[in-house]
Amino acid sequence: MRTIITIILALVAMTGLAQEIKMNEIAISDYIPLLNAKGYQAYSFDVSAIKGRNVEIYCREFVNRKEVEDSPRLLFPYYFEARGDKLIIGFLPSETDSLAQYCFSWENTLSYHSLLKLKQIYWESENKYIYSYRSDPFEPTSPLEKETFIPLVYYSSFWYDTEDKVTRCCGSIADIIKRSPHYYIMGIKFY
Repeated sequence: MRTIITIILALVAMTGLAQEIKMNEIAISDYIPLLNAKGYQAYSFDVSAIKGRNVEIYCREFVNRKEVEDSPRLLFPYYFEARGDKLIIGFLPSETDSLAQYCFSWENTLSYHSLLKLKQIYWESENKYIYSYRSDPFEPTSPLEKETFIPLVYYSSFWYDTEDKVTRCCGSIADIIKRSPHYYIMGIKFY
């Protein structure tokens, strides 16, 4: 009898430890990894602190850590009044490897789409040229200073690592900017 009771208690205990997998309802956020894998990236910024101010949008280009003199820096030939609380800077898939599509969308204010020219890097161990870039947001600065460039997102080329014979674009923003042969920094100024 003791043996039967011990077996029944063991079965009850094992049943309590059983785990199960359940299906969840799909949320919009569940699609983000899929969109990222297809080349869609979006960064959202709370810009309510400068609502009602005049703003300019900039895109600064750098080659070998030097700013390109003749690249378009100011995206609009004029400033605008910021009327919304949110700014989205995003990247979309492009139809060609040599161009990247981006979008600035300022809530209740404007939406602007354009292209960035990309540069190839030579992948020595594979004996081929490739286009490979990634984007990341900057950590927002504080306090905000008017008439000062505020970097928001960088779009950076990979580089060839001769030691490991791979292309890479990893590390902190400071590390990436030191090594990347080509990158853009997108940001704003307010007045």
